[in-house]
Amino acid sequence: MGESRVAGCVSRSRAGRLKELISNKYLTFAMRLLLGTVFCYAAIDKIVHIDQFARLIYYYHILPGWAINIMAVFMPMVEMVAGLALILGIWPRGATVLIGAMLVMFLVALTIVYLRGIDINCGCFSTSVRGKSSAMNLILRDIPLLLACIQIFCFGKDFLSLQKLRR
Repeated sequence: MGESRVAGCVSRSRAGRLKELISNKYLTFAMRLLLGTVFCYAAIDKIVHIDQFARLIYYYHILPGWAINIMAVFMPMVEMVAGLALILGIWPRGATVLIGAMLVMFLVALTIVYLRGIDINCGCFSTSVRGKSSAMNLILRDIPLLLACIQIFCFGKDFLSLQKLRR
């Protein structure tokens, strides 16, 4: 019986250290910068080459024709604004929710493409038709980004953010 108490204390101690690490304000700030930078970078080529991005969206064969151009115009703009908001710390929780929702949308689209057995250029960082990737590799890349969103949403404390200056 004494061993289970010791083991319980050890596991609670590890859990406490893990929570302390995950909720660290410096880690959250680093995740905010990383995720914001990724989304800003991803938006640039799509904004510059909207026509090519629309073509890539078409290749997913998920959206109706009328929605493709709307998505090609607005999605990169939302990525850029949400990424900048996250970097600057302007409404970081709202920006995190937007980015998280986009990541869930991307994961659903990539899962559909994977189940169909199609290798496509996801259009994530480049609108060039040269680079095709396995949908599973793209899914595995997006999952850690979604985990970063969860970490920022749960533990973001306005550390080094413009939102904190407004108060």
